[in-house]
Amino acid sequence: MKTSEKRRFPKLENEYLENIVRQLVSQYTIIQMFFTKQSSCKHSCLLIHVEKNSDAQLLRQAKWANKVRDRYKIHVCFIYAQKLDHKFSLGHPFVALYCQPSALIYQKEGYEHPIALAGSWKKFKKKFDVFQDHFHHDRDLHVAQIKNLISEGSSNSVFASYARLIEYDLDYLEELYLGNKSALPGLEERINNLVAYLPDIQKYFVRTNRNTFYLTDLFAKAKEATADDDTIYKEEMYKAVGIAEQSLCRLIEERFDGLRKMIKKGFEANKEVAGQIDEKPKDVILGLAIATILESVEVEQIYLYHQITYGEKTTYYLMLIATGTGNEKLKTITQSLKSKTGSKCDFVLIAHSRYWIQANLYQHQSFFSGIIQDKYLIYASSDYLPGFHWEVPHNPYHADLYFYYKPTKDIALQFFTIAHIAKENYQGLDYFFALFFMSFCRTYIFSRTYYMPNYLSNQTLWQLCAYADSDIQKYDYLIGQFWTDFFPYLDRHTTLHHKLSKLNREEVCQMNVIVEKLMGELHNLVVEKGLLPGSEED
Repeated sequence: MKTSEKRRFPKLENEYLENIVRQLVSQYTIIQMFFTKQSSCKHSCLLIHVEKNSDAQLLRQAKWANKVRDRYKIHVCFIYAQKLDHKFSLGHPFVALYCQPSALIYQKEGYEHPIALAGSWKKFKKKFDVFQDHFHHDRDLHVAQIKNLISEGSSNSVFASYARLIEYDLDYLEELYLGNKSALPGLEERINNLVAYLPDIQKYFVRTNRNTFYLTDLFAKAKEATADDDTIYKEEMYKAVGIAEQSLCRLIEERFDGLRKMIKKGFEANKEVAGQIDEKPKDVILGLAIATILESVEVEQIYLYHQITYGEKTTYYLMLIATGTGNEKLKTITQSLKSKTGSKCDFVLIAHSRYWIQANLYQHQSFFSGIIQDKYLIYASSDYLPGFHWEVPHNPYHADLYFYYKPTKDIALQFFTIAHIAKENYQGLDYFFALFFMSFCRTYIFSRTYYMPNYLSNQTLWQLCAYADSDIQKYDYLIGQFWTDFFPYLDRHTTLHHKLSKLNREEVCQMNVIVEKLMGELHNLVVEKGLLPGSEED
């Protein structure tokens, strides 16, 4: 290769890409190349203007283009001549931005009709405005159609129309960020592909796993239901889907505004600094807690949703949005925190994955919506985590309360039967007592908050009862008077062991009082206050 040819691409500042570009010039009919260097946090753009559509399609499939994007943050865009001319005639802002004369690094010798934006902004502004107005006009038609379908109660058609509208939005995001509509087959692939250029898009779609999303799964279910002549009833998700679509629209408008300013004033230095959540809060204890949690589990967000102080002890209530955080892991983290912070601090940890929360909002939204708020957020792993698609309207209800209350009542009755037996045979009573306490706590929390916790430690469950209603702490004196350490005793008897009972009458009486008091509280809450009608309770 001649030295003179190597000097054609000094602006690339990338030997790997320079070698590829030289090879392209020798193998394909390359008309022009434009390179726009961006700051390190944004993608630079290499726009390659080829003569034939077939060449553009073939080059878009090249693996090296993805490698350059991922490794060097350089987006490579291939556009064939006729299409580029058409984009200029429409006032397409992507080509207006990236085909400026100052960005030209190569032009085919003897080419008589060079494409490069020249002249003033005013000459281009009219076309630009028409291009932007076209987006809003067609989007408004989509939205009007959806409103009509909602008024008709056609849930399947509503979600199908929303899917088409989101496809329409993605078309424009791809045109404005990539220069071409994507050839990827599904919404998931297109959204994931845009993440590299537009990280903010992650905020608006809850993932079901690494590659798919809750809303796109909902669209697929609606499509399947339509094919099977079934109906999907998810009217409460209309607003959530609408918010996600409006967020995409806002991203498009922001991109239009950004392109407008850059085309008009030239390329400006990137002044945006990623705003990250302060991972070292002023509270030293919280800073230690966050560090300890991050050492043990991969967390997306941590919320400090409640904090109480009694005497010299402060209890921190933390919710983790994370995957793979089971009860044993939470128990280990809690023990580690207590060992590091001493007797003056306690921690109540609950954890769920983002998808689990999203999928169970129909039952637990009242609980989570009160916690997942910016004012409680103390840690976030990324600025681009998605928000939740809240159900609106959401009418909280205790759909499964009977299935929690009835076993709790039954185990209390079994306990009383053994506790009051004349022969004082208390075999197994300690296990009935532990089972009752755990069942009571979970049912009480659900009744108060619409949240059903996992099978956490008994102490954590009791602390969640206090969060649900601080009045329950009036029974702390019974726990304090227990003949042994109360919560370790319960945890030991959560698992059945084959051995003789060593309980005496006095110990059984203490248990009996606790069961009577707590069962009375639960009965008053669930039955007397009408959460569960008396006829159903029986």
